[in-house]
Amino acid sequence: MFRILIVDDEPSVVDAISQTLPWSDLDIEEVFTAYSAKEALRHMEQHYIDIVLTDIRMPGMDGIELMRAIRAYARHVKFILLTGYAEFEYAQQALQMQAEDYLLKPVRDEALILTIRRITQTMREEWTERASREKTMQYMRKHLSTLRSDLLRNVLDGSLPAKEVITRNGLLELPFLEGDRVHIAVIRLERYWTKRTDRALLEYAVMNIAEEVLGAEYTLWHCMDVHHFLVMVLKEKHAPADGDADAISRFIGQWQHLVTNYLKLGISVVYETCHTFPYDLPERYQAAVQTLRRIIGDDNGLLASAKLPKPPAVVQIASILQAPPSLSQLFAAGLWEDAEEKLQRIFTEVDEHANGTIHADFLAEIYHTVLSSCYHYAHMNGQTVAQLLKCEDEPHFYQAQECTQSIAYLRQWVFEVCRRLSQSNRDDIRDERELLIMQIQEYIHVHLAEDVSLQRLAEHVNLHPVYLSKVYKLVTGEGLKDYLAKVRMERALHLLKNNELKVYEIANQIGYLNTAYFIKVFKKTYGVTPQEYRDKQIARMGETELVYDHGSNP
Repeated sequence: MFRILIVDDEPSVVDAISQTLPWSDLDIEEVFTAYSAKEALRHMEQHYIDIVLTDIRMPGMDGIELMRAIRAYARHVKFILLTGYAEFEYAQQALQMQAEDYLLKPVRDEALILTIRRITQTMREEWTERASREKTMQYMRKHLSTLRSDLLRNVLDGSLPAKEVITRNGLLELPFLEGDRVHIAVIRLERYWTKRTDRALLEYAVMNIAEEVLGAEYTLWHCMDVHHFLVMVLKEKHAPADGDADAISRFIGQWQHLVTNYLKLGISVVYETCHTFPYDLPERYQAAVQTLRRIIGDDNGLLASAKLPKPPAVVQIASILQAPPSLSQLFAAGLWEDAEEKLQRIFTEVDEHANGTIHADFLAEIYHTVLSSCYHYAHMNGQTVAQLLKCEDEPHFYQAQECTQSIAYLRQWVFEVCRRLSQSNRDDIRDERELLIMQIQEYIHVHLAEDVSLQRLAEHVNLHPVYLSKVYKLVTGEGLKDYLAKVRMERALHLLKNNELKVYEIANQIGYLNTAYFIKVFKKTYGVTPQEYRDKQIARMGETELVYDHGSNP
């Protein structure tokens, strides 16, 4: 769907075009209007507009100058020029400015419709070409480094299925295949060095040296992780020599030495080998991070293998619970279906451990994480958790004792919390939208004789015009323009019945600057002109009075 801006210093021309063409049939979702070039430029600053239909002859800035001003910062806009003067010089300037068409006023609806259809078809083809596979591949090649880093972060947190990882590796031209043997290195830039303001340059320099030292033997893939550690995944380009199992340690040690001596930057490195990429990569990455925390600690400039002895598991890790996006993020964004899906996966993970003993700490972690997310969401909305969950009369609803002792109770409680949050959110949306509709309708009734265009109404409630239009129809079942037209016609009937204002005065009072257009709309609605309607009302009143007089004088 596209947007059009109609510009003319004659309001009757703007209103006639904006209110009579079958815009939805032309794939136009929004029509903006302006009565001067200056007003048109304000619209262009505030909205993304695809087509500008403008008169050439306007006081101040004319249509050609308006084109030049818009072209300076919005190259995508298509122009249709209107003029009442069949002068060659204007057509010539329009062609030079690459206008799509040049139409003489008064323009026929059919000619304008054909022009708009042709333009929207052209624009659709242009955007289809931009979104083509070739263009997509060009974009990917341009942003290859960033896309690769984003993918590696997703692999490390285990949020992508293995098959998806392999597919994306192929698209991003990464030679890491399913089942490959790779090495992972987690690098911590020491804190006292990273206080320097040029950290990004330091990271770039560190990776440049890595490419120089390791690039001949290994394919490198790197990213910055959530802890602000540099993470490298390395794949051997050649089969390692017999008896050279420590080659990776030697190469990483050389690289660390060069970074320290030439960049004057202290780094600590923990590395590990993964034998079945990508399946064991998240686990080996976590082992490396734990080694940094538990063995290297605050010491600087160390190099270690992530051979951390795994302690016996007293409590299993709630890995899905802590994986991004967090429940707190999903609640805050109102993504209730995603939150429920995450909760389902959490309890699937719980069920997998159900054959053994479920430690109370495991259940407590789930309970407290969900409750903490509720507190965050409630406080974002200026409420208490009890208000948000509507459990003021249920003082024990979110107490921990039963939740941390029974999987069945915890499961029931968690999904009930999600249901209540979702319902609370829906109630808020409904209340906000009903208030919005009341504000809009009240404004229309009070300001009917003034500017009640969609743009003005949107400005009144501080919303985008397209959003306002869609929400209004969603709540009321009718379009905002249909409601406005209905109110105008009902006000016109009232004025025709109850006072002696002239037809053009009534047209002005209900917001029609063009009396002929008001008469046309009125007749289309009621089958008679305003004057014919008034004459019939007068005739009926006369007949009523005659009947009354007849009845009172037997």
